[in-house]
Amino acid sequence: MGAAVTLAAGAAEASATSTDVSTIIAILLALLGSSVLGAIVTMIIAGLRASATTRRDSYACAVQTLVSWCEYPYRIRRRTSDDPDTLTKLADLGHDLQERLARQRAWIAAESRVISEAYNAAIARVAQQVKAACQDAWTQPPIEQPAQMNLGSFGPSDVGPVVLALECEVSYRFGLRRLLPSRLLRRRLKARGCMP
Repeated sequence: MGAAVTLAAGAAEASATSTDVSTIIAILLALLGSSVLGAIVTMIIAGLRASATTRRDSYACAVQTLVSWCEYPYRIRRRTSDDPDTLTKLADLGHDLQERLARQRAWIAAESRVISEAYNAAIARVAQQVKAACQDAWTQPPIEQPAQMNLGSFGPSDVGPVVLALECEVSYRFGLRRLLPSRLLRRRLKARGCMP
């Protein structure tokens, strides 16, 4: 009978030990699981932030390129010389702006169809003004006096509203508004007066 009691006590002790081990393993797995889950959530949030930063910088660059293109006629008109160096620099700047506009158009087309339509419409709204102003600027003589830098009514005049509309449209590519389907986004932008 003493042996039976010893055996029963040993079995109970072994059972208690295995319960303690099971509890410890469960606690370790829970801690490990929460650490892994926490790391995954942290990685997802960091990825979303990085993506938003890239998108913000790219859209800012697209707006900057559009404004630079609209400013190009002023650079031509305010040239102080018609020497080959000056003319080459201005021509190179024009080519660079065209390349940057093409790059921005391609990036935006890949990022959002609706914003791509808006960007292309913005370019179309100022294209004729920029072209006419460039043609006029190239026919004018170089600037010789500081007072001639004041160009009065020369150049594209409708750029401000175009840029403001584009900024309104781009704001819908961030936060929860980014999740709007194209049809709803287009309708929302038209309702706000951002998109024609």
